Formats: sequence, C-alpha cells, structure tokens
Amino acid sequence: MEKNGNNRKLRVCVATCNRADYSKLAPIMFGIKTEPEFFDLDVVVLGSHLIDDYGNTYRMIEQDDFDINTRLHTIVRGEDEAAMVESVGLALVKLPDVLNRLKPDIMIVHGDRFDALALATSAALMNIRILHIEGGEVSGTIDDSIRHAITKLAHYHVCCTRSAEQHLISMCEDHDRILLAGCPSYDKLLCAKNKDYMSIIRMWLGDDVKPKDYIVALQHPVTTDIKHSIKMFELTLDALISFNKRTLVLFPNIDAGSKEMVRVMRKKGIEHHPNFRAVKHVPFDQFIQLVAHAGCMIGNSSCGVREVGAFGTPVINLGTRQIGRETGENVLHVRDADTQDKILQALHLQFGKQYPCSKIYGDGNAVPRILKFLKSIDLQEPLQKKFCFPPVKDNISQDIDHILETLSALAVDLGGTNLRVAIVSMKGEIVKKYTQFNPKTYEERINLILQMCVEAAAEAVKLNCRILGVAQVFPQVAV
Repeated sequence: MEKNGNNRKLRVCVATCNRADYSKLAPIMFGIKTEPEFFDLDVVVLGSHLIDDYGNTYRMIEQDDFDINTRLHTIVRGEDEAAMVESVGLALVKLPDVLNRLKPDIMIVHGDRFDALALATSAALMNIRILHIEGGEVSGTIDDSIRHAITKLAHYHVCCTRSAEQHLISMCEDHDRILLAGCPSYDKLLCAKNKDYMSIIRMWLGDDVKPKDYIVALQHPVTTDIKHSIKMFELTLDALISFNKRTLVLFPNIDAGSKEMVRVMRKKGIEHHPNFRAVKHVPFDQFIQLVAHAGCMIGNSSCGVREVGAFGTPVINLGTRQIGRETGENVLHVRDADTQDKILQALHLQFGKQYPCSKIYGDGNAVPRILKFLKSIDLQEPLQKKFCFPPVKDNISQDIDHILETLSALAVDLGGTNLRVAIVSMKGEIVKKYTQFNPKTYEERINLILQMCVEAAAEAVKLNCRILGVAQVFPQVAV
C-alpha cells in the first residue's frame, strides 16, 4: 500500500442494482475478494434485485458467496416514468444512513441506470470517492444522459473502448483518472464457450433443441418513447411466432413501460406457447452459454451489441435504444422496426450464421488492470475533482486588486536636451515623470532609457498601475 500513500486497506463499497450490472461488477468483486491484504469489500444490494417479479436476483450474489452488508428496497412499483423518479428519491432517502455506517473510501458504480444515478449522487454529496464503470459510451434514450451525469459526479473512470476513453477526455475529465481496461464481463466471456453447454440448453429450452437452432430474445422498453417500444415488442413477438423456432424470451427490465410489455406477452400467450420459454432471470454463467450457442439473439439489450460479439453469435438490434453503441459485424440493425415483415426478413438473414469473434469491448484482462488502478488511488489527494477544460480566451479579471489598479503605459520622449519617461494613465494623465540629461553617445542614451524604464516599471507597482505597453512620444507631443 506504499504505492498510493495509504497506510491501511482500501475500503471498497460495490453497489449493485440489477442482474445486468452484477454481471459486470461480479468479476471485480471476486478480484477484490482474492486480495484481502489490500481491500475490505462491502456489498450493497438494491433495486430490482430484491423484487420477486424480476427473479429475486440477490440470491445469485449469495450463491457466489458474497456477504451482502445491506439490502435496500428502493423500487416504487408502477413501472412508469413517475415510479422511476420516485424510486430515485427513495434511494436518496435511504442511502445516507448506509454510507454513514459503512464509511467506504470509494464506491464502485456501474453504467447508466436510474438506481446508479441515486448511488453516485449520494456518494458525491457525502464526499465519498466514486469509481464509475463503463462511462464515456454512447447508446440511446435517457440512458445516455444518466451515464454522462454519473461521469460528472465520478472521481475515477474505468472505460471499455478507446472511443469511450476519448469521449471522457472530451467531457473534460482528467486523463490521469481514466483507465482503459475493457469490460470486466469479458474476463469471463472469453473463456466460457468451451464449457459444457448442452445440459444448460436442455434445461432452459427442452431436450429436443440443438445448438444454433434456437433464438434468445431480450427486449426492454424505451423510456423516451414507451408507446412505440411496446408496439415494436408486439411486432417482434409476431415475427418470432411466424419464424417458428424455439425461443427463450427473458422478461424486460423494470423501466417505465415494462408492465405493458409483459401484458403483451401474456395477451399473445407466450408463456404457454410450445415454441417459447418465458423466464424472469437466467444466471449469468448459464446465459453466456445460451447466447454463445444460439442461432440468433434479437432485441434491444446492450448485451446483444456488447457481450454477444465475443462469440460471433448473430444479433438483430431493434430500434434506437442502442443506436450509438460500437458493434461488431455480427450485429444487424433494424432501426425502424415498424413492420412484422421487416423483423422477419432480418431473422431470415441472420439466423444460423457464424461471425468472427469481436473483442471491441475487452481482451479478458480487465480485472487485473482495475485492481492495480484501485491500489494506485491516493486517499491523501484532494477529494474535489478538477475538470480539464480546453484553453479559452482569458476573461477580464474581477479580482479586487485588478479593479482598483490603474491601466497605464510608459511614454518615452527622446528629446534633444533631456530624456523623459512617464507613467501615463489610459485617460492621458501623467501619474509620474522621470527626467535625465541626454548623454552624448548613442550607447549611453540607450542604457539610460532602459534604466529609466525599469525604474518607472518598478515604481508603477507601488503606485498600483498596470503597465500595458511602452510608446515613443513624438517631439511635438513632448511629455
């Protein structure tokens, strides 16, 4: 710990809100847990982890043998815009007591969810350092705004791509506090495909299903256009029914509009359709195997454009929710998914293909880099973060000393008999004048002029005059 100037272990709080962010945070948590001589780990669980309708996914954290220090019920049910705002407010009310009790040195926050915004806001206002995972990325909808808001609150940044790093620098973040590490989930993804997978496929899709002969569907509401996203989901289900392949459909997240999407699923009888398996949650290790060996993944989840690329599995990305993401060649975008036929054509184009594996989001070594970065954090450094703004034209100073001083110039009169130097205000008033007999030689004159100017400039400081320049006075305008 000598490297970072700390004489004790770093107390790290990892806060996880849902199944998606835990898949990115878990590898870091495992890494922290393997180095108890450097770190103390506190785990805070909130958000949809604690809701039965979304799979009670806090259980997978317990199954991974992590001690959950705090469970916070922060979700206000309703699955609409107002419920999201109220959930943020409820989290802001409950988090201060938790942070006061845990007193972490640093909080690790992931991504762009509304729960994460509450975490970052609470930590920033309570003078707790924040490490933000996956900042600088561009996707779509309200997630972009939330992600960038967390970036401005965070003190340290772990990004996944070179473009994300450049975005953070463009947002005036300190380059020395940005780590290009790659996505932590790739540490697990890139060594996952060779594991036994047939038992997992049979468990979730049936004994008669073969690899590359099924579809994984995961679609979430778009909070900035809920009505359209529900219609798009309806068209997607119609296309999947027509395509007539075994399909694993995961329930949407807890964003505004999710309740209406579940109603669409039930209206179409998806939960009882012989070709569909509808589930609330699949453990991440098993989900990896399912998408790695699927014939296609369809929807608008970030998982489709990020993690699935590691396997070269074909992806159909619907709508605008991930429109700004960096993607591999395995992703086919259907931005205007406004007809069943358009989605069906995309399924025919993509299903069963195999693309080259993509490493845009990571090379499998993110966690060691992140742990090294954490160890380098110096708790003695000032907490107040600084922004690296680009150079701009100097503003007129409002310092009181500058306001009270007199803007002046040195006027030099090269007379025949005398040499004169004066401090002259911008209004033309002579503040002080200096006169010397004119020497006979040129060299003596130049030395005397320089000496008089230096004396006048020194005196100007005492007289509270700022010298802006030096001007020669013509003979007819003698001083």
